[in-house]
Amino acid sequence: MPRSVLLGVVLVTVCAIGPTAARAPESDLVGSYRCEGVNPDGTAYQGVVEIAKVRETFRVKWTLDDGAVLGIGIYSGGVFAVSYFGGAPAVVVYKMDGSRLVGEWTMGGIEGAVYTETLTKTSSEPPGQLGPTPGQRQPGGQRPRRDRQDPDRPTEPGSIRL
Repeated sequence: MPRSVLLGVVLVTVCAIGPTAARAPESDLVGSYRCEGVNPDGTAYQGVVEIAKVRETFRVKWTLDDGAVLGIGIYSGGVFAVSYFGGAPAVVVYKMDGSRLVGEWTMGGIEGAVYTETLTKTSSEPPGQLGPTPGQRQPGGQRPRRDRQDPDRPTEPGSIRL
């Protein structure tokens, strides 16, 4: 087989599987993780994080000592970005490192500061339902309101420990 034909076959094969190979890590995200991180006051926190795939996005649930927080994320360009609301708008960005997701996060009320969080995979089993589907109608036909807060949840920015 001439060298140019072989090179052409290799290029066609790489192009054909390239998009699939680029998306493969998405399925690796699904599962349960042990979570360890640092709070704004410098204290450590730990808990469990569950990640489930929802069509082209991911639902993320952190369960920590002071309660649970739901978020929604996307995987793009080797980065897993998740937005959540734990008393203030917040974002965390992770990069895959083997079976770990190594991340940095910030939230409203602590602008200018970035904190660390590491998720270590404990199971690849897809978790069950992780809370209501965003925008899903509630009983009585109403959509969830963003301004509706849990009365037991502090509302001061930075008062929620992740």
